[in-house]
Amino acid sequence: MGTGPFELKILLTGATGFIGKNLIAHLKGHELFCLVRSPAKFESIKSDNIFPVYGDITGELPDLPEVDFIIHNAGVVRCASKKYYEVNSEGTAALLLKAKKLKTLKKFIFISSQAASGPAELTHPAEESDALHPLSDYGKSKALAEKFVRESDLPYIILRPSAVYGPGDRDLFVTFRMVKKGLVFLPAGKKCVNFINVKDVCEGIEKAILSPLVNDTFFLAHPQIETQENFAGIIAECAGKKCIIVRVPFLFLRLAGAFFSVAGFFTGKTALLNSQKIKELEAEHWVVNPERMLNGLGFHPRYDLKTGVALTLKWYEERGWL
Repeated sequence: MGTGPFELKILLTGATGFIGKNLIAHLKGHELFCLVRSPAKFESIKSDNIFPVYGDITGELPDLPEVDFIIHNAGVVRCASKKYYEVNSEGTAALLLKAKKLKTLKKFIFISSQAASGPAELTHPAEESDALHPLSDYGKSKALAEKFVRESDLPYIILRPSAVYGPGDRDLFVTFRMVKKGLVFLPAGKKCVNFINVKDVCEGIEKAILSPLVNDTFFLAHPQIETQENFAGIIAECAGKKCIIVRVPFLFLRLAGAFFSVAGFFTGKTALLNSQKIKELEAEHWVVNPERMLNGLGFHPRYDLKTGVALTLKWYEERGWL
């Protein structure tokens, strides 16, 4: 099982994904047991403090090692509707059953999403106590997983990151690429969002681990509300580029989403722009009230948008993504 001068023993799922890889770097002082599907997957994250646990949350899960904390970060964000529930919901339920057998577990940290909560008005940003109204199957599957966590009788913290960007991200990377090309397509209307850098997400997760709080839910979001246009403008400023913003009518987006959804049915691949994503894009605002995160959890994000964008841009450029 691995020994060493590590502070905590943590089981991490979703270790090979965007947030997972950043989280591994952030938690390098701890002993990490990473649930991975194969030795080939493990090779991409191999390190002295990391030990593989081979299995799949949608298949037969092995017995889990005795750990202090579980960070359940695994999930799918683009797939066929049925698979959202198989992985995000049923996979969480299966992991919870295995977690109940552990004698040393202090807390189950579930990485949910703002999508589980749904959009909100600028006059009333979403709060953790609000009724959930997810729009997409992704959001609905995360909301169902949250229900399973709450009903598990395990000590838990549910974290709902807002729009996450940062090194390794491929979704908001699309905006960086459009800025570099000088032409940015954005949905019609003024869309307000709370962004958060992935490095802040990692710090927020660690804060949840170390906090004495249990059986609670928190958004993870930078308190500053931004527009999508501001996001593109800050990327342009950091890149030293000028770009033109083109507003795309929602009728066109719906048609494009429908086209890519049909194409995905035949190719087996889900495009970034699909009918599910259009439902979320059509919402006016994705904004949250950060008060409980700041004062309850005591977590204060460090990366304002300009600092975080500059860091992310540098990462993309150094690796030849841009």
